[in-house]
Amino acid sequence: MKALYHKSITIDKLYQTFSSIFTNETAPTREHLIDFLMSVISLNRFQSVLYNYDHFIKDVSDFKLKSYYYTLNESQLDIDNWLTAMVRTAISLIPDCIKKQAVILSVDDTMVEKYGDHFECCSVLFDHAAHNGSSYLNGHCFVSLVISVPVIVQNKLRYISIPIGYRMWTAEETKLKMAAELIKLAMKVIGSDRNVIVCCDSWYPKAEMVRLHEEFENLEMICNVRSDTALYELPQPHTGKRGRPRIRGEKISLQDFSLKEIKGKDMSVGEKTVMTNLFGKHPVSAIVTQTKSGSRRLFISTASSEHLHFDTERMDISKAPYCQTDPSFLPLTVYALRWYIEISYYEQKKFWSLGDYMLRSKDGIECLLNLLTILYSLMTLLPFMDNDFSFLSGESPQQARFLLGCRIQKELFFAAFVHDSKSA
Repeated sequence: MKALYHKSITIDKLYQTFSSIFTNETAPTREHLIDFLMSVISLNRFQSVLYNYDHFIKDVSDFKLKSYYYTLNESQLDIDNWLTAMVRTAISLIPDCIKKQAVILSVDDTMVEKYGDHFECCSVLFDHAAHNGSSYLNGHCFVSLVISVPVIVQNKLRYISIPIGYRMWTAEETKLKMAAELIKLAMKVIGSDRNVIVCCDSWYPKAEMVRLHEEFENLEMICNVRSDTALYELPQPHTGKRGRPRIRGEKISLQDFSLKEIKGKDMSVGEKTVMTNLFGKHPVSAIVTQTKSGSRRLFISTASSEHLHFDTERMDISKAPYCQTDPSFLPLTVYALRWYIEISYYEQKKFWSLGDYMLRSKDGIECLLNLLTILYSLMTLLPFMDNDFSFLSGESPQQARFLLGCRIQKELFFAAFVHDSKSA
């Protein structure tokens, strides 16, 4: 990295922040990765490695274009370390006064359509949203993890959510296993002292994901499940008579729930403690929601509202309408934080070139997507990490990128102007 480039104030602070993420990489590799991220900020976009090199990197670095391609495609990068570093950074922002507040982990998957047969691991995927007019598309599927951590903003408790990373799905591993591995990676950093809640949609509460609840004592799950999921009453107390006691009571349906109307929302909600086949002998809290049209959805929480470390009293009342009606509806308030993962998919695809990659190898694609995700997430975290970036508070990640890019260009211009004046 050229000295003139490094002496710029904004660039120097960003350099230090990025260096804390790539601690396990060699010095040249770290320089390549940081140059790449700086180029995305400065140019306010990622078009291609060649474009970013020609329009920014070559003016601030002595490395050749080929070395950047090699870093993304061939070098052995420690992406897991990037992910754990991002989790550690997010966790460090939690103030001591709310350190017992739950940390939320959300998992989901998204698809990217690609054309041609040169991309590694491309396959025909079922598209339930039918974005291209067909129920199938040719492309890649990625499993991702989002972490939501509590912070204090204007004396109010607020959750900030950032995506941690992506894993490309292949036929060699199930999405359930990949999601479970991402959560285990995060749990190693979070530790056993904090309450962690995993939120997921109806596709994930099974197999490896359900076993996480048994593996980690401080981990609970709140998930949307199929409306035809088998529910049972709690077993009756043992009478002392001979014979094995029943492990669950009578089977119940969604019509057996007593519903309450939610003020300010066109829906009714009901809650019961039940047994399910999904979680075996562990009693769970089942919550049923019903809209005015009569459609019902079923949610399962492995912990009752009393055992969730989630303080709604310090939050904006508008953020917790269900709890105002009945405290037992707290899992719905927590589950609402999962929606940020959908927002991140939209923003990253629309403004951060998530689906525009042209790298062909699986490792190269994963590296590029995780680099862009790190940058996207840091645009949200920077105002909480350093007061010098407080001007980014409340801005969207793409607006924060634009503002930082303007500062970088301005500082480089003035630094070059002073340097040329002294040389004249």
